[in-house]
Amino acid sequence: MKGRLNAFLVALKFLTRIPFKDGDNTGEAWQQSVAYFPLVGLVLGLILAGFWQALSLLVPPLPRAGLVLALAVFLSGGLHLDGFIDSMDGLFSGRERERILAIMKDSHVGAHGVTAVVTLLVLKFSFLAALPPGHLWLGGLPLPPPLVLMPVLGRWAMVPALTCFPYARKEGLGSLFQAGRGRRNLVTATLLTALLGWFIMGPAGLVYLLLAALVSLGWCNWIRRLLGGLTGDTYGALAEIVEVFFLAVYYLRPW
Repeated sequence: MKGRLNAFLVALKFLTRIPFKDGDNTGEAWQQSVAYFPLVGLVLGLILAGFWQALSLLVPPLPRAGLVLALAVFLSGGLHLDGFIDSMDGLFSGRERERILAIMKDSHVGAHGVTAVVTLLVLKFSFLAALPPGHLWLGGLPLPPPLVLMPVLGRWAMVPALTCFPYARKEGLGSLFQAGRGRRNLVTATLLTALLGWFIMGPAGLVYLLLAALVSLGWCNWIRRLLGGLTGDTYGALAEIVEVFFLAVYYLRPW
């Protein structure tokens, strides 16, 4: 039990900027932490949904969506957005493998990254602005289910990427998490996400999980063919892509 709690705290420390005293940062804890990525997403989702509900009493939908989006970026430290920007800069450059990897590692931001991240944020903002009133009752608050489930699916999507696909570089984030190993973590994370999806949105939650899995596998296979493996930036980009995809599907087909 202590080892599982420690692994969860490592995941929470890595994926968020929530201040707390973390556990032991051992190699085993880092590898096991992957299984608890969806629980970290749940923590983020509950915070965002609670904030959304509190703001609903004070501000109109548009500024509320902007504030919730700003909080989401703050809580993650912009980790996934940074990966998305770097990924788009490299992938849209039209260069060969080594040059793409070099561009993604470069700290400078190019036109492709700026254009892509602005588009992503505008889409996410517009979807958040259109969220219906909450009806998931937790702690006496009617929270919006999509806002709770969105970070769960985004964090889960990184788990198959980390556990089933190789890392493109010799050193880096993939080495820390032992990329391509730990399929048991994938099973644990998927079961947790399925249970959370069912609790938050009923049978539709499982449909959204299946769709998120298809997006994750499609993205990972494309990146592997292009680069020979994934990178830390592509993990973060995947989380952002799945979140926006989920919101889009929710409005197109709200089961």
